[in-house]
Amino acid sequence: MLRVGDELITLTDPDAPASEAYRTLRTNIIMRNFDKEMKIINIISTTAQEGKSTCVLNLAMVYAQLQKRVLVIDLDLRMPTIHKKLKLKNKKGISDIIGHQADFEDVVLQPYEKIDVITAGTKIPFASEFIQSNALKEFLEEKKKDYDLILLDCPPVGLVTDGIVAASYCDGTILICASNRNDRKELLRVKDQLEQTQVNVIGIVMTMMPVQRKYYNSYGYRYSDNQKKIVSKKKKNSLLSSMTKKSDKKK
Repeated sequence: MLRVGDELITLTDPDAPASEAYRTLRTNIIMRNFDKEMKIINIISTTAQEGKSTCVLNLAMVYAQLQKRVLVIDLDLRMPTIHKKLKLKNKKGISDIIGHQADFEDVVLQPYEKIDVITAGTKIPFASEFIQSNALKEFLEEKKKDYDLILLDCPPVGLVTDGIVAASYCDGTILICASNRNDRKELLRVKDQLEQTQVNVIGIVMTMMPVQRKYYNSYGYRYSDNQKKIVSKKKKNSLLSSMTKKSDKKK
């Protein structure tokens, strides 16, 4: 699995298999824009510690590498993580903007070019009500005009309903699932649960997958000075495999 400090592998090791997987995920999302606008996407997981926030940041990075403007918002108000991974302060954030305690310009941070970040902000006792608020929906609609993509880091769906609520006003939802924690049946069960609530699941991302030689394709190699080097099986960076499939038609 990814070690602390390896979260932004798309920046630190762009030739890694995981980095290519993030670019594949980006391409799949862009292709879906032909059918429906994909400007607001929320990222959720089945439970905690599955790599959800890491996926958010790396997806933001590969979009920024295409010169796209990205806004990342930490909506995991109970256990915010984005500021820790980016080593940012979390004094004021989205809760303060919506609560009229701070202005957007005073809160938004830019840790990397083309990537703006809004942390969770001041802890509030009514997180679910906050995510359901019209004020948050209106804020996101307003910011769609300024960004090519808005990524919401939402709480795990297996713990609270916040992520499902947020998904109701997003263009698409990506489900994160750790391969060493959930079997296929559990994954499909969660996916069906999301679709029953009219959530537009546009992709499933498997994290913490073992890197095996038989899974390597042409991107499983690194090229340097025209010399091809096989990526070690023991490399500790996780191979992130994105499996996108169209949502079943609603009956």
